[in-house]
Amino acid sequence: MPSTTYDHVSVVKNANISYDGRCSSHTVLFGDGSKKMLGVILPCDELITEYQFETHTSERIEILTGECEVKIAGEDTFTYHRAGQAFMVAGHSHFVLRTEQIVQYICHLEG
Repeated sequence: MPSTTYDHVSVVKNANISYDGRCSSHTVLFGDGSKKMLGVILPCDELITEYQFETHTSERIEILTGECEVKIAGEDTFTYHRAGQAFMVAGHSHFVLRTEQIVQYICHLEG
């Protein structure tokens, strides 16, 4: 069974908050210099039908709970992702995400 915790890490106190609080994450810093972000995305609705996120470094986004559709820059269609799955986004790029449920994720900052 995979671990559900990270031990011996530091957490940046201030959250990264966007879309008026509908998306939030905290940065987790590891002793080896790597970083991850743990976050929550609230469902889309008639006011916000999709979210767009920019990347600065390559990211592997692992879905912990929920399901969503994702369209990565340069792609023509959305792909479906659910808990236990992940997708990659190149650095200096973006992706669009839409969901009808709460999504919890880990963003592995790979670059």
